[in-house]
Order: sequence, then structure tokens, then C-alpha cells
Amino acid sequence: MKADEKYLWVIGGGVLQIPLIQEAKALGLKTVVSDLNKNCAAEVWCDEFIPLDIFDIQGHIDCLKKCTLNIAGVLAAGIDAPETMAAMNEYLGLKGVSLQTALLCKNKDQFRLKLQELGYPVPTFAIIDGNNSCDLEKIVSTVPFPLIVKPTNNSASRDMKIFYENTQELIEFIHKNVEKYGRVLLEELWIGQEQTVECLVDIDGVFHNGFITDRKFTFKDGFAVETGLVHPTQLDLTKQNELYALAKKVANDLNIHVGAVKLDTIYTQNGPRIIELTVRHSGGFDCQYLVPRSTGKNILKCAILTAVQKKFDNTLLENTLKRFGVTGSLWPKPGVIVDIKGIKEAKAMAGVEEIFLRYEVGDVVGEYIDCASRVIFIICTGKTLQEAKDTLKTVEQTIEIKTV
Repeated sequence: MKADEKYLWVIGGGVLQIPLIQEAKALGLKTVVSDLNKNCAAEVWCDEFIPLDIFDIQGHIDCLKKCTLNIAGVLAAGIDAPETMAAMNEYLGLKGVSLQTALLCKNKDQFRLKLQELGYPVPTFAIIDGNNSCDLEKIVSTVPFPLIVKPTNNSASRDMKIFYENTQELIEFIHKNVEKYGRVLLEELWIGQEQTVECLVDIDGVFHNGFITDRKFTFKDGFAVETGLVHPTQLDLTKQNELYALAKKVANDLNIHVGAVKLDTIYTQNGPRIIELTVRHSGGFDCQYLVPRSTGKNILKCAILTAVQKKFDNTLLENTLKRFGVTGSLWPKPGVIVDIKGIKEAKAMAGVEEIFLRYEVGDVVGEYIDCASRVIFIICTGKTLQEAKDTLKTVEQTIEIKTV
């Protein structure tokens, strides 16, 4: 090890961390990756690998205590473990979001209570745990339908479900999730267009608008499953500015002075509303592939420079490509995959940026009940939005995933 070698510690070793490692390498940084899966996708890309659960905060601190590498920064991007990043930054004395704020945003019930305290519009909600679960009928009657049931500490819509009336299934679903997670959140379902709003506060505390991506969902059988993304957003400039202003305000109110500010928002008939906020950069191939390939914006480079305590040039966040991007998926019937055709042909098509196949022949496709259940991700771009959509449609017609 050379004395002047600097390392970026990347939390998580999935496919979404590979662009982060590549970007760090381009900046002259070496990388450490921590992930419990020793065979994770990023293991072969990093310089040092540590088999460690991304949620094991104390384990990461213990590693830092023994580490002889020059850790210049820690980053969680495309992985839902910002609390581990925050704790490591605090131990290293690096500027970043506080562990307190990271945990506040991670826990949906605490975040709702904080927004309510700060005077933000929130849906009617109720928190249920082992102490009050015996009063479910009474509690449910306080939240208007349709309502959504959410574990308070989970991501990708796992174990979430929408209900349109008070049924025995609703009561059983709540009981099941209280037993599994200890606490769940019931809240009134907002109706409108959903977005990802991703921004960044630089090392000097200056807030930067990043990007806004439209999110498309299906709600079959009450399960919210993201079917695709559209970038840039198709909202008009007035609504975009409202969303950016909302992101900046909540960042200030939560004392997020350095790091990522990533909101899931919904634009309702009463204006923009915050569904969730996290202090890590987006997953879903958004800031890693869709945004850079559509607009040329390099959020990851900005994030890395901020993590290693350096300023970044705001031109990195300019739309230089002026293209449009979409993502989509195929939805093979649940069952065992017996054949996959057309991947090579689809990848060769003009406008096809990336295809990520998460399953192989022999894998079992389950029911589509959350955003983590998608089999394949397809990313296409075009000079116009319609061109990008047409390419995506052609890809979907070319690839065949057969199950039995």
C-alpha cells in the first residue's frame, strides 16, 4: 500500500455499486466494498472486499478501528444503508449527514411524526405496534380509505399493500406485519403522479438541484409495483421548481448540511407532497444509468467528491445530452424459468443503453407484489420521448422469458 493512496468505502456490492466504483477509479481513488455476499457483483471490481452485513453498524466501526488504509470517504448509493454511512463518517470525523437524521429518515413512522411537527402536509396516519394492536378496529377507523399499510423500516415496497375498505384481510395483514416487523404504519393513500427528486448538498453546505424522474406504477391486487421510469420528468417547470423548493426546505429543516437528499414525491391536486426521504443516492438504475445516459448529468461523481470532502463543478449537473430515457420490465408468469431468448439481439439495438437480467434459467419467478420482484430492467434512450418508448416496446417484443 502506498502512503498517498486514498480509498472510498462503498457500502454494498450489488450491480448498482459498480458504476460508483468505476467513477471512483476515474478520480484516482481506490475502493473498499463491504457486503455480506462474498460473491456479490462488485467484488471483482473493488480493490479491497470485506464480507460484512451492510446494516451492521458496529461491525463497520470495528473494521475502521483496525483498518490501516487511508479512508478518504464513505458512500451509500443505490443501497438502503445510509445509517451505516453516517455512523462511519462520524467515527472518521468526516462531514456528512448525522446518524440521527439518517435513522429518522429510515424509519417511516418517525419521519411522518417529524414532518407533522414541522408543519408539512402529511396524510392521516396511525402507528401500530404490539402495544396497541389489540385495538385495530378502532385505529383503522381513524384513517380514511383508501389506505396503505407499510412496515416502518423497509424499502422497495416490500410487505406494503393498499386497501380500499375495512376487511378481515386488512386486519390479518396488519397483524402479520406487526408480528414480522414489530411496527407498521397505516396512512391515507395520496393520489397523483409520483417522482424521484434527487438533490445534493455539497461540502460547503450549498444545495444543488439534481434531477427529477417520473415513476410509473401498477396497483394490481393492492400491491404498488413500479413498472418504469421516464426521464427527464414531464412535469412543467413550475411544478419542477416547486419540487426542488420542497426538497431544499426539508433538507434545511432536517439539518442535512452535506450529502444526498433523495425524495419520493407525489404531485396531488393539492400540490406536491413528500412520501419518503432518504439521505442516500437512488437505486432503480436511476442515477447510475438512466440519468447519465439521458442527460449527461453525473450525480455519482458529485457524490464521490462530496464524500471525500471536496467541492464539485456544478456543470456536472447540467443537461448536456438533451435526450430522453425510459426504463421498463418484462413480466413473465410466475413459475420456473425454462428459457430466455432475444437478450443479445435486444442489446444490439440502437437506443438500448442497458439490459439487466436478474434471473437465470432455473430460477423461480414469484408473484409481483413489490418493487424488488422484477425479473429484468431495460433502459432505453432517444432523441424524443416517443423514440425512447418505441425502442423499449421493440425490446419487450424481442425478449422472451418462458416459465412453467
